[in-house]
Amino acid sequence: MDKEETTMKPIRRRQLTDPIRKFRDEIDSMVDRFFKEPFFSDNVLSPFGKDSFTPACNIEEKADKYTIVAEMPGVDPDNIEIELDDYSISIKGKREEKVTTEDEDKQMHMVEHSYGSFYRSFTLPENVDADNITADYKNGILSIDLPKLEQGTKRKISIKRNE
Repeated sequence: MDKEETTMKPIRRRQLTDPIRKFRDEIDSMVDRFFKEPFFSDNVLSPFGKDSFTPACNIEEKADKYTIVAEMPGVDPDNIEIELDDYSISIKGKREEKVTTEDEDKQMHMVEHSYGSFYRSFTLPENVDADNITADYKNGILSIDLPKLEQGTKRKISIKRNE
């Protein structure tokens, strides 16, 4: 285990006289180690590997449009691409780690920020006006407006009986 990943475990009072408790503690310790030090690396199923994150997205529908809202704090808008095909819209990009200093005395105890490439794709409904889609980025939030096509008037068709 790397020096950076060392964590302090809580102090437990153990009574070694009870063999059942000792056995249970050993099993608990094995299970903890299994989940904290997994056989597979982090994000093994991610299409971009270890250096990736997935922006949280919401999709809203109003009478005249759909809106995709994606949280992307720390992402430069120049590093975001939005692509459209006949059936889907894709958002891809990269959040780069910003190194502010080369301090050799600095030691990280916990790193929860995610950096790297991301990719999200959504199937489009049939009534999206692809020619008028707009995107806006403000304060780490990407909003994509997908206007709806105007619906034609419905008419009822009568069925003739052939007897």
